[in-house]
Amino acid sequence: MTNNNESNNSGWIFLAGLATGAVLGYLINTDKGRQIRTDAATKAVEYGEQARTVAQSAWETTSETVNSIIGKGKEYASEVSTKLQERISSASSTAQNKVEEAESAFQQGANKAKARVNEIAAN
Repeated sequence: MTNNNESNNSGWIFLAGLATGAVLGYLINTDKGRQIRTDAATKAVEYGEQARTVAQSAWETTSETVNSIIGKGKEYASEVSTKLQERISSASSTAQNKVEEAESAFQQGANKAKARVNEIAAN
């Protein structure tokens, strides 16, 4: 049974090859075949141009989107930087005030201690 199937398959393969050869011969050797090849080449060029145009448009759209995202990211980073600088400045000012308060309190304490020492020394 295997030989019979192989014979049938070989026959189909032979017929497919024969049909392919006939089509190729037609396309190569007749005026109509040359016209079909010319038309096919023209269509291939047209489709290639269309594909290039679509790809270029998609690239430009993607590029614009990426540039927009980058611009928004820069704006956000600038805003964050400004707010951070404001908070650092505020914290620095607050810290400076606390240092001045502590220095004033220390000076008052030192003056009281000096007055007390002078009072004790006078007695």
